[in-house]
Amino acid sequence: MFEFSIARKYLVPRRRQLSMSLIALMSVGVISLVVWLVLVFLSVTDGIEKNWLKKLTSLNAPIRITPTEEYYHSYYYQIDSISSGSDYTLKSIGEKQSALLTDPYAPEEDQAIPKRWPEKMVHKDGTPKDLVKEAFGVLGEMGLKAQDYEVSGAVLKLRMVRPQGIAFSRDQEKGQGFLTQVSYISTFNGQSPQLPSLLEPTRMEDLNHLFFLADVSAQGISEDTPEAIQKVSVREFQERVKSLLTHIEVQKLEMTSHRLQPLASLLSEGEEFDVYAPIKHGAVSQLVFPTEKKPCTGKVKKSQGRLHYVGRDGSSHIVSLSVPIFVEGKVAMEAALCPYEIEKLKGLNDLRFAVEMPLQGKTLKGQIPWDGVKIAAAEVKNHFETKPEISPPWPYFVGEEAFLPETEAPAVVLPKHFQNSQVEVGDIGYFSYGAATSSSVQEQRLPVTVAGFYDPGVMAIGAKVILSSSDLPHAINAATDGTIDPNMINGIQVYLSDLDKAKETKAALEAAFVEKGLSPYWKITTFHEYDFAKDLLQQFQSDKYLFTLIGAIVLIVACSNIISLLIILVNDKKKEIAILSAMGASKKSIALIFTLCGGIMGTLSTLIGTVAAMLTLHNIDGVVSFLSFLQGHDAFNAVFYGKSLPNELSNHALTFILIATPIISLLAGLVPALKATKLAPSQILRSE
Repeated sequence: MFEFSIARKYLVPRRRQLSMSLIALMSVGVISLVVWLVLVFLSVTDGIEKNWLKKLTSLNAPIRITPTEEYYHSYYYQIDSISSGSDYTLKSIGEKQSALLTDPYAPEEDQAIPKRWPEKMVHKDGTPKDLVKEAFGVLGEMGLKAQDYEVSGAVLKLRMVRPQGIAFSRDQEKGQGFLTQVSYISTFNGQSPQLPSLLEPTRMEDLNHLFFLADVSAQGISEDTPEAIQKVSVREFQERVKSLLTHIEVQKLEMTSHRLQPLASLLSEGEEFDVYAPIKHGAVSQLVFPTEKKPCTGKVKKSQGRLHYVGRDGSSHIVSLSVPIFVEGKVAMEAALCPYEIEKLKGLNDLRFAVEMPLQGKTLKGQIPWDGVKIAAAEVKNHFETKPEISPPWPYFVGEEAFLPETEAPAVVLPKHFQNSQVEVGDIGYFSYGAATSSSVQEQRLPVTVAGFYDPGVMAIGAKVILSSSDLPHAINAATDGTIDPNMINGIQVYLSDLDKAKETKAALEAAFVEKGLSPYWKITTFHEYDFAKDLLQQFQSDKYLFTLIGAIVLIVACSNIISLLIILVNDKKKEIAILSAMGASKKSIALIFTLCGGIMGTLSTLIGTVAAMLTLHNIDGVVSFLSFLQGHDAFNAVFYGKSLPNELSNHALTFILIATPIISLLAGLVPALKATKLAPSQILRSE
C-alpha cells in the first residue's frame, strides 16, 4: 500500500507539475487510442469471420456424414436394384430412412443374388443390419439434429413475365423474357437452425409480382419459347389470391405512376384543390394535382359527385370522371384491405382498399380499387405454430422447422444474386437434364417455381446452388446415373449450435460408429475439412494470428511512451527518492513505485480504450455511414461484410487487451524503476 500511495501521488496532475501532467495524459491517451483501435479492429474481423462461418455451415452444415465405397458395394445398398419391392431402383439415404423394410428382397419373386455380392449384414440375433437407420439412431442418442441431403446438376431456364406499361393499371400489358444458368440443386434442409438467417425476407417487389402473376398460367412452361401468355381460370385465380391475402396484411399503398384515376372518389364534397387543367376544344383535357398548395391554372371542387373546375380567368367547366387525373410526385397512402368475398373476385380491380392520404395540407379518406397502385408496405406472415391449411407462396416456418410452399410446380429457393438479374418470387421455369435411355441421351424437363432467395455467403460454389425439395435432385440423379461422384451427391448433414465443438463431436461420432459396426460404411467430416472451405478457414486463422501480432507490436510501441515519461519522472523526483532511501525504503520498494506507475497508466488506458471501443461498436453503423460519406461510396461491400458490420466486442480481443496492455505497461515501467534503484542517495542529498 505504501508503494501504491506514492505511485498514485506521482501520477495525480498538479499545477506545479504541469509539463509532467501533460506528458502523462498524452501517454495515457496514446495507449487508450491504440487499445480502442485494436479492440474495434479485432472485434470486427472476428465478427466477420463468425458470420462467414455461420453462412458456410448454414448451407453445408458443420458436420457431414457421407457413404463410403464400401456402403455402395454393400448388399444393403445394392439389393434394391434387383428387388420388386423397391421397383428395381437404388434408393437414396432419405428413402432408406423412410423405408418400411430393411431388406426388400423376395427370393420367390426376384432374380437370384449375384455370387460376387458381399454377404448380407445381420445382427447377432439374425435381423438385417440397417446402415442408415442405425446411423440416424446414433445421432438421435447424442441429441444431434440431422437431415439427409442430395445434390444434383441441371440447367435452369426461367420464364420471366413482366408488365409492359404501367403496372396494375388499365393500360398494363404482359411481356416475357428468359434466363438460363447451369446450376447445382441441393436439398432444402428445413431443420437447419441457421436457415432463418440465410433466407431473404419477402420483398414488396416480390409480393406485388405474385399479385401480378395471379392470373398468369404456367401452361407451356416446358416449351422452349411459349408463344403467348395464357390466363388461368377464374377459380384458379381466386385460389392464388386467397393464398396471398391469407398471409399478408396490407399497410401502405404507393402509386405506380403519376396517374391516379381513383383520386376523384377520394375528394371531399365542397373542398377546393389547386390544379393544372389544360383546356382543349372547350373542355378540360386532364387534371394535375400538386401535392402542396400553390398557384395553378385554377381550382377544382367536388359537388354532388361531379367535379367542377373554375379557372383563374373565371371560366367554369364540368369535368368528366373519365378525364385523366395526375398527381405531381408519387404519394404513399395508409391502406387496409376492405372485406371481400373470394367467390366474387374476377380480377385485382375487384379488391378495394380503405385509404388515407395527404394532399395540399388536407387528409383524403375513402375507398379505391386496385388501379394504378401497388403495395408499399405489408406485414408478411411466415411463422406458424401449426402447419397452415393454405400454404403461403414463400418459405415458411412451423416452430423452428422451415418448409417450402406448396405450389403448382415444385418450389425452389435461389441464391440472392439472381435478384440482380431481375428474377422475382413467383417466376416459373424448368430444370433441363439429360436422361440416358437404351439408345441415346434424351433431354428431360422438370417445371419449378421460384419461392424465395437465400444468402449463399462468400463461397463461389454457393452462388450456383439452388435449394429444392429432395424429390428434384433425386429424380435427376436417378435419371443421369453417375454424372456426379456418388460420394458427393448424397449424405447426412449434422447441425451444431456451437461450431467450436465440431471436432469434439466428430470424435464422439466416430467412436459410436465403431462401437455399432458402422465405421466402414460412413465417412465423417467437419467444415474444417471441406475442400471448398479449407483454404478460406486456413486464411482466417493466419489473419487472426497476424492481426494479433500486429496489435501486440503497436501496443509495445505505444507503451514505450511510459518509459520516457517515467525516466523524466525519476529525474524530477531524485530528491524524494533519496529521502525515501535515507528513511529506510529498500531498492525493491523504490523499483516497485515506478513499476506500479507504469501498471496504473496501462490499466487506466485499457479501461478508457475498452469503454471507447464498446461505444464505437454500439454505433458501428453510424461510423460506417460516415466513412461511406467521406469516400462517396459504400465503405464495405455488402457481399463480403453483410448488410452491417458486427457490433459485438470480441472475447478473444478483450482477453488479449486485458492481459497484454497491463503486462507491457509493467514491463515498460521496469526500465526507469531500475534506474531509480541505482541512484546514490548521499550524492543526491549532498548536491541539494
